[in-house]
Amino acid sequence: MTSRLLSATLLAALSATTLLAQDDRIHLHGGNVIEGCRVTSFDVRNLKYTKGGNNEAVSTDQVAKVELGKFKDVFARGLKDADVMLTQAREQVEQKNLLMAQFGFVTAARRFFDTDQAAEAVGTIDELVKAIPEAGVLPDTYRLKFEYYMSLGQKGAPSALAVAKKFQSDAVGNAWPNGLATEADFFLVLSDRVAEKEYQTRLRGIVAKASGTNPVIAARANVELADSLRQSKDKDLPAAKKIYAGVLEKDGGDVNARAGALLGLGKIQMEEAGSDKEAVKKAMLTFLRVRLETKDSWAGVQSDALLQTMLAAKKWGGPEWTLVFARCRRILATDYAGSDADKQAAGL
Repeated sequence: MTSRLLSATLLAALSATTLLAQDDRIHLHGGNVIEGCRVTSFDVRNLKYTKGGNNEAVSTDQVAKVELGKFKDVFARGLKDADVMLTQAREQVEQKNLLMAQFGFVTAARRFFDTDQAAEAVGTIDELVKAIPEAGVLPDTYRLKFEYYMSLGQKGAPSALAVAKKFQSDAVGNAWPNGLATEADFFLVLSDRVAEKEYQTRLRGIVAKASGTNPVIAARANVELADSLRQSKDKDLPAAKKIYAGVLEKDGGDVNARAGALLGLGKIQMEEAGSDKEAVKKAMLTFLRVRLETKDSWAGVQSDALLQTMLAAKKWGGPEWTLVFARCRRILATDYAGSDADKQAAGL
């Protein structure tokens, strides 16, 4: 009897430990979140996890973000230092913990890019690919490089196009999930700009293709299409406004697409407002929503929205416009110092 009681106690303890260890979180495209799980492996094709004693899997092209419960503990020393993070990632490789290692590498690379240390970032990515050729974060490495080079404007355009072509070649040639190949196609369209009408046609093709495989890319392509319709010589503001509204209507959508849609919609509202103070105020409030509702979106969109809020507040001239203006100026100077928006705001 004692033996059985001891066995039962040990099993109960083991079960409790397993449940406590299931503290990972998987964010899927479309807004769904798998909580209380334990990620067991992650490669460029599938993410595998356990939840409630069951083994499950999800295609990598459906994964938006992975939060490993133990990440901050493992990389405690490197959370504020990319070089230390990189060193710890190498240590994880040596310990054969490739799941944790890949997130260390890609986080270090992201921090290097954020501090404009592109050479170090690319070197970190190369090291990741060599150590873990099939890592689930490989798509993130293409995203990081592409976004960085695109942020450089014409100077970075050739590099951005080269990254897009490599992404497409790897995705198609290695039979990666369809959503990743569609994302690579989208990158190619963005970096290989052609005449406006053809550009819009290509974007519509991406939207149609991505709608069934990658809703995030479909939303982002729609925002790019609406921006083009809004800015082109033969502008179509009603069509652009409809697309922006469609992106915003979807709950749990991509935060970057939502931010871009709000920014674009606000710019249309400003253009249509003329001298109508209430209409200008409405546009200002739309710009403010970028900061309030999509704070984790791309820095370029955030900084532009703050600048546009300042311009709208000044034109509105209503009660507390100076407070709104000053607060946005302070955030720009603090969080986005040196950005184009910050430089423009300094002259207002």
